[in-house]
Amino acid sequence: MQSYKHFAVFLDLENLAKSLEKYDKTPQELMQKILDTFAQMGKIDVARVYTGWGVFASLIPFAVDMGYEVVFVYAHRSGSVVKNMADMQITVDALKFGYERDAIDTFVFVSADRDFIPVIKALQGLGKEVVVIGDEQITSEALRNTADAFVSLSELAGGLKSLTKNRAGKDFESFFNTIGGIIKFVDFMNYELSPSILKELLTMVMPDFTEHDWGYPNFKALVKDLEKRGLVEIVDSSKMKMVPTARVKDYDFVVPEIDVERVKERISSDTNFTKLVDELRNIEKQGIRGGKDYWEALIKLGNELGWWEVKPGGAEVEKSE
Repeated sequence: MQSYKHFAVFLDLENLAKSLEKYDKTPQELMQKILDTFAQMGKIDVARVYTGWGVFASLIPFAVDMGYEVVFVYAHRSGSVVKNMADMQITVDALKFGYERDAIDTFVFVSADRDFIPVIKALQGLGKEVVVIGDEQITSEALRNTADAFVSLSELAGGLKSLTKNRAGKDFESFFNTIGGIIKFVDFMNYELSPSILKELLTMVMPDFTEHDWGYPNFKALVKDLEKRGLVEIVDSSKMKMVPTARVKDYDFVVPEIDVERVKERISSDTNFTKLVDELRNIEKQGIRGGKDYWEALIKLGNELGWWEVKPGGAEVEKSE
């Protein structure tokens, strides 16, 4: 690719995120790489990210910090599928800049959507050059051939590794036994089962856990797999609300071992239940550990399983063999 002096970047966030679902790179990594690459070739006059309201909301702060202007577009839901009008807004904005900003000589479209072919041809008619960035496996040949240059996401990222390769050698039976035990504990707590609660407890039990390491593009994909395996039922797909299935009762309880030890270290024959809970809550005041429900449930579970016997007026710790 030749050196460009001035260019405009138009990034369809939904298209980029979905293109990367099966790979080991995150959208924010590629978003930064795009800016870094073109900044070395000239001046970025326009850098815009397009997304629907509430869609990929967690990526918005990253985009803003990188220097992108975020453009929110109308989005509507059809069942579990969310469609937005990013392609139409990008087309309108690209033509506007094409006519009004003579200094911009190159337009960059980060999308595999062939609907951009007409606007690409229109910009070329104005003497502009157009670069398309997309997943080479899903970007149509017509779109590649229409653009002046096509750059694959893999080339841009310096190589993309399929997440399915991360599954090799993993003990999935043990992994899902762990998750089943965690879900059973959440049910014991009388907590509403949500992806955020499940992930927080999972990382407390497995501190090095990441969904990518287990071959999932995001935690939502893992939750859907849990439903397929019969551990949960998703009752609201838009918010990923779920409930445990009867099958969860067959699993052994799983709780963070470090918290079991924390309880044992702090109880004695004269320990008061309420004071013990307050003391444990002060260890980490953030997240689920900062709430009394978690510690009360853990202590009660320990009572039932014989780890200790904590009474309202005192406590006894089971002696280790």
